Amino acid sequence: MEFNTTLVGVIILLLIFVPVGYLILNTTSENKKAKKTVSQLSKSKGLQVNNLEVIGNCVIAVDEASKKLVYSSKTNPSGDFKIIDMTEVRDCRAKSIKQTDKTLDWVGLELVEKTGRVDIPFYMENDEEGYTKDPFVCLQDAKRWETTLRPLLKAS
Repeated sequence: MEFNTTLVGVIILLLIFVPVGYLILNTTSENKKAKKTVSQLSKSKGLQVNNLEVIGNCVIAVDEASKKLVYSSKTNPSGDFKIIDMTEVRDCRAKSIKQTDKTLDWVGLELVEKTGRVDIPFYMENDEEGYTKDPFVCLQDAKRWETTLRPLLKAS
């Protein structure tokens, strides 16, 4: 009888931990593939990126030597690949759109260029594409990236 109880306990644990483990491994492999693709695309454009990071559905990196920001989406890193020359950017700030005081609808970076604005989303409430972090963690990431990018801006 103790063997049956142990067997049932092991089966229940497997039913819980196998799907969770699969999700963790799947997400990790997606992040690695996206980082590798963005890194390769950057190298093909002559950029040496560092600080390569996946935040939500955004893959973002910076080449501090040439003052270029590289970003793309995790779901389509080749198609959404973009390079921004930070010397052409007037202002960079973390931006969030609040639904209420306790919830955020959108979090990301806003870059103000001479020709307009570029929004780089880290978190979108209605994004069904993939897994994401807590919006307030994404806001902290956006503030960290703002402090990383500010020294690269052209002095006004």
